[in-house]
Amino acid sequence: MKKKQPDDILSKEILNTREAAALLKVTTQTIKNYIYSGRLQAIKTPGGHHRIRRQDLQSIGFVPDDSRGLQSLSRDDLWAAYSGLLGTFIETVEALIKALDMRDILTSGHSSRVAEVSCSVGTHMGLHEKDVQDLRLAALLHDVGKVGISDAILGKPGRLTEQEFFLVKKHCEIGEQIVSGVDYLRGIAPVIRHHHEFYNGKGYPDGIGGEDIELNARIIAVADAFDFLRSDLSFRKPFSLDDTLAEIQSGAGVQFDPGVVDVFVNVMRERSSQLH
Repeated sequence: MKKKQPDDILSKEILNTREAAALLKVTTQTIKNYIYSGRLQAIKTPGGHHRIRRQDLQSIGFVPDDSRGLQSLSRDDLWAAYSGLLGTFIETVEALIKALDMRDILTSGHSSRVAEVSCSVGTHMGLHEKDVQDLRLAALLHDVGKVGISDAILGKPGRLTEQEFFLVKKHCEIGEQIVSGVDYLRGIAPVIRHHHEFYNGKGYPDGIGGEDIELNARIIAVADAFDFLRSDLSFRKPFSLDDTLAEIQSGAGVQFDPGVVDVFVNVMRERSSQLH
């Protein structure tokens, strides 16, 4: 059977999902997703197939591509489609990380809280939207390397021995190796590796300091410490907000980036005032 040429499709006012996908240079599943989400109107035939009017495609942002005589997604629609896909990806990561966090009795929900606070700080620091998205992924995955740490250590209710802590510190390098194996996540691998580096160069695993540490890693370091201090642990009660912020401020220039600390403290105090 002769395959339909683009000119044949261009002359039609009613198209099936395959024709619409060919015309718009997307997959048929993308067209179906628009239909199922209610963003694209379609006529359903008695046989259960969808038929789409050209004007309905135009109404949701598909615009002519004058250079080829075909149609393509508008910039806004492309961004919406990308954001939707990224949102689904992040939701999947969040679900997996929640399962991982449950292995550690000290940090249930820790990664999600660190991600939420980190993004708030990043936004206040003026990071671009894409950078904030990378920050969210890095914060969600900052402890993913703990998958390589024994349950006996992660589930230990008391303080860790020196040897146990040595093994736990390996999670930075393990995490880097894990995310480096995923093309989309490879760019955040250094952040995963360096989120326990100190601003004065005395952290781990590489002993780098200052702005040699990625900004997102410096933000996560503060959010990570904040959540740990605010957690109710078997060997101590959670710090109050004021005591926690005082502890964070005392680490500025030593453990933490002073500029990040300033923004972080302002963000947390602003949040606190909004709750009262």
